[in-house]
Amino acid sequence: MKILLLVPGFNFGGAENHVRDLANSMDDAGNDVFVISKPGLQKNRLNSSVRFVSLKMKDIFLPFHLIYICFFIKRNRIDIIHAHKRLAIFLGCVAGKLMRIPVVVTVHGNPHYDLRTRISGKWADRVIFVSKRHLDGNGIYKRLGNKSAFIQNGVKWFENDSERDLNLMTYISRIDSRHAEVIIMLVKEVLPRVLRDFPAIKFNVIGDGKSLENIRKEADALNISNNREICVVHGYVPEVEPMIRRSGLVLGVGRAAIYSLALGIPVISINQQHMGGFVSEENYRFYQENNFVAKNFLGPDTDLLAGMLREYLADTGRFQKEAAILQNYVRTDFSLETMTIRILEIYDSLIRASGGKN
Repeated sequence: MKILLLVPGFNFGGAENHVRDLANSMDDAGNDVFVISKPGLQKNRLNSSVRFVSLKMKDIFLPFHLIYICFFIKRNRIDIIHAHKRLAIFLGCVAGKLMRIPVVVTVHGNPHYDLRTRISGKWADRVIFVSKRHLDGNGIYKRLGNKSAFIQNGVKWFENDSERDLNLMTYISRIDSRHAEVIIMLVKEVLPRVLRDFPAIKFNVIGDGKSLENIRKEADALNISNNREICVVHGYVPEVEPMIRRSGLVLGVGRAAIYSLALGIPVISINQQHMGGFVSEENYRFYQENNFVAKNFLGPDTDLLAGMLREYLADTGRFQKEAAILQNYVRTDFSLETMTIRILEIYDSLIRASGGKN
């Protein structure tokens, strides 16, 4: 089948990584896959047979974007649209309605309540949620009934044969102004406290965004004051997997947490809004259903986070053993192959219901 994936941007981020992996996996399965997005660093990680088309999606140019997408659908005889993130979802739903082809949308987080969201919820043929909490509790999409589906992010991993540094902790996130606040708190307030008891620690920051240089300044100050390189801010890393494999502990949510656990690496669930704790056997199902985001938890706290890092460093063996158990759960629940099969089944059923391929 001919599949069109729409996403506004194609740089660093969970949704963008998801689209990249989904495009490649569906291409591997023998489908013709097209991606329309603003050019970004993920473009070079697509299979050579996936066709990438550049389009800088902006609100002010919506009518022109819509005309272009409709023309593209007709010219390439697209069978189905799969849109990700709010602006692309709105464009995809309107284009699908005009061109009379099915539209699938994926909700990666909390959608904003506005006219575009309401139209998208009404005109989408299927809405996929990566978090069960969003599926069960979202006001706009609550009335979808059998139009909704819960399909968790799938990740592709390799065996972790790298030598792990148990003193190395890695924070993975998009780095905009909100996320930067948490990372700066870590670098300025948390790490200096932990260093007093565990002077051998090292800390990586992986991610890209407008606040990257502010974080680098704080990291430089920490390194200078301690006369060694403690914190390294890497920015965007095309191949983040090798860096995760070498880490003893990962801090993050979503795909970063999933991939780390699939490699048997302990994880603390934390982002700019919610601070959970260590993912464990006891709380795994909660985190699994919430895309490893600590929903309904309070925001990051300096004392609590410093305490968690000390707890990990004081008994790394215990956390490594529990992560090895969780590894099997994650590899079963978050298989890229399983995710791809389930999504392709949805595509096929919608195309058949609409009267077949173009």
